[in-house]
Amino acid sequence: MMITADEMKKTMEEIYERLDKVSPVDFDCGNLCGEICCVYDKNQDATEELMLYLMPGEELMYEDSDYFELYTIGANASDYPDNWEDTLFIVKCTDPPRCDRKIRPIQCRTFPLIPHISSEDKFHLVFDESEYPYVCPLVEKKIKLNDDFVNETYSVWKMLLNNPVVYDLVKMDSRRRNEKKVEYEIVK
Repeated sequence: MMITADEMKKTMEEIYERLDKVSPVDFDCGNLCGEICCVYDKNQDATEELMLYLMPGEELMYEDSDYFELYTIGANASDYPDNWEDTLFIVKCTDPPRCDRKIRPIQCRTFPLIPHISSEDKFHLVFDESEYPYVCPLVEKKIKLNDDFVNETYSVWKMLLNNPVVYDLVKMDSRRRNEKKVEYEIVK
């Protein structure tokens, strides 16, 4: 059965609402680093703009946004699984860090955690230790995250993994971490 755009948007709104109720820590983590993950965009060379890919259907949340620019690229021209559609949506904040927090992407909402599927096909959340042009103190110092944040993030990613294209992307990213023998800490 095909999911309609209205059903997909409703699902994304539910995910956003669930993640709005939790926070990684009990304080504004941007105070630790000067909001580096938000403001880095303004301070970098235009050839290295930081943009975030959106989950399938998440682009519907950005149709009328004044704070984010929505772009499309061909998924086949990028490094995504074959079952991702021809168009991949990416988003960029137009005035970091003053973006509309109510519609920030799932990647922002669940950072510093990312989904990981082990070689035994077990789903975990791990600290995102990808190479970024900045350092996140939550990751670097392994600051203890709020349990409600970890649990809700786990629940949301588990729901997202029911979509085969999301599952394949997470599986592909996880396999790359395993092949590179990237050390990662399992959070949940």
